Amino acid sequence: MKFAIKSDVGQRRKVNEDAAGYFESKNNIPLMMVCDGIGGHNAGDVASSMALMAIGQAWEKTHFDDMEEAYQWLVKKIEEANDDILSRSTQYADLYGMGTTLVAACVIGNQLMIANVGDSRAYVLRNFQLKQLTEDQSLVNALLKSGEITPEEAEHHPNKNIVTQSLGVTSAVEIDFVRMTVKEEDILLLCSDGLSDMLSLEEIRNVLNHYSDLEQQVEKAVQAANESGGRDNITVAIAKIHLREEEA
Repeated sequence: MKFAIKSDVGQRRKVNEDAAGYFESKNNIPLMMVCDGIGGHNAGDVASSMALMAIGQAWEKTHFDDMEEAYQWLVKKIEEANDDILSRSTQYADLYGMGTTLVAACVIGNQLMIANVGDSRAYVLRNFQLKQLTEDQSLVNALLKSGEITPEEAEHHPNKNIVTQSLGVTSAVEIDFVRMTVKEEDILLLCSDGLSDMLSLEEIRNVLNHYSDLEQQVEKAVQAANESGGRDNITVAIAKIHLREEEA
């Protein structure tokens, strides 16, 4: 896969608490991640960096042959990262309450797997059409699914930033997984809510379709989110799928 990543503090925050990275296993299986630290002044940036580096660096030591093996590994490592962040936050007063979202994507052959905790998102662009793959683990999404609020009310809900799952806040973490078959030239996008809260699905789609270069896509996506208000840190990670002939 070819990839590009850009992270920006946004227009209103003083510290960027997002973290993102791209890692490859010993047999060149890619893992791309975006983490969005929560806790404000309580070291959300520490939590996001801890999760990213613990999982990413461990991934580089692996050698996976199939997706089921990768799935079991990710469950274990995400749970370990949750325990480590929670332990650190209880040891130091200035870190108390810190946590992070996580969205991670790996591709083995022509199979894509997404792991998600919180409200950072994964999208796929195919044939110029953009589809959201993950479902937000958030209060607003829970209210929306139960029918207590409308999609229009969800867009401007005052508690839009409250997540129902995150790493480092409780001893148990619920991880959502999505699997799908990818095709040559599919575009995978991971982002923090600093992008998805500022731009609609259609606006993100337009950015991806207007620019073919990955570096331009991440640059223009962040720029558009800032121009729309930039209320939070903005992180965008984009990868283009390239399959071997037998996989395609």
